[in-house]
Amino acid sequence: MEMRFDKQVILRRLLDVVLIAAMLYAALLAFGVIRRGGRFQEGREAPPLTGIALADGKKVDLADFRGKTVLLDFFSTSCPSCKRILPDVEELQEQGGDRLQVLLVSTDPPEQLRSYLAAEDSRLLALVEDGTAHRAYGVDTIPYLVVIDADGRIRGDFIGDIRWSDVEPHLQRP
Repeated sequence: MEMRFDKQVILRRLLDVVLIAAMLYAALLAFGVIRRGGRFQEGREAPPLTGIALADGKKVDLADFRGKTVLLDFFSTSCPSCKRILPDVEELQEQGGDRLQVLLVSTDPPEQLRSYLAAEDSRLLALVEDGTAHRAYGVDTIPYLVVIDADGRIRGDFIGDIRWSDVEPHLQRP
């Protein structure tokens, strides 16, 4: 008995498998099952990051926050998951007080970002940047969050969600 392989059937089946895997990954991400980003070795120095503060147009550099734990939240107004976790990120900023600085990092047009954050009554420090930081941090999925300790070292990176227990151990004690 001779077996024949139809290339189109094989390609369709392969495409089906890829689509199912992508949908499964998206569902696991959406429900917070997948959280660790794993892009950075823990303890590695954080790549530089510079942006323009949405509130006053001044240049802000990650190095300005040495001595304080920083949570980077790579954010977009077109991202439903980013919008969903924004209240949680706001709460982390409140819980961390003076020991934590959340930086909302976006490539959105400033007016679009300003309008959205005003409607949400967000008080987070939002930075607009040209994509340089997104590339330096390997951002290809958002929301992408990075915890940086007071010495400028990466302590964790997360896709889709973050919890107080991910941040709190890295805060400087008063």
